[in-house]
Amino acid sequence: MPSLPADEFQALLSSSQGPIAGIDVGERRTGLALSDMNRCVALPWQSLHHDSLMKGVAPIASLMMERGVAGIVVGWPIETSGNIGAQCKKVLRFADALFEQTSKAFFLWDERLSTAVVIRHLKETHVSYRKYEQRIDKEVAAHLLQGALDFFKSFSVESAKKAP
Repeated sequence: MPSLPADEFQALLSSSQGPIAGIDVGERRTGLALSDMNRCVALPWQSLHHDSLMKGVAPIASLMMERGVAGIVVGWPIETSGNIGAQCKKVLRFADALFEQTSKAFFLWDERLSTAVVIRHLKETHVSYRKYEQRIDKEVAAHLLQGALDFFKSFSVESAKKAP
């Protein structure tokens, strides 16, 4: 299943219960975040280590099913130039495999500069390198999920249908 457009993802979520998950996909570590049940606040959840990207799909799918997530926001690592590079293709394969195992719709969220923003925030709050290195993936997942939650709060299905 390809990523759903914003209006379809939001319509699907409006007819379902449960939190929304955010995922920052990485080759060796993947960060996970969950929204609250009202889908207003994103909270860092876990960072999972895996030998390869695709080996991370099954444990993440299991966690998604255990938590009863309604949908998944996946960080889309578009290059700063706006190009879709090799990492985007890997993330899309990962998201497709996750959909096959969970049947949960996903929405790709532009994550450009998310890691830099989170690292800067952690440094400004005087978190030591050792601690932020352990937290960075789940914090980035929470950052991108919060951006998507805020977007969906301000975005209505009706306004999407009226747009050209």
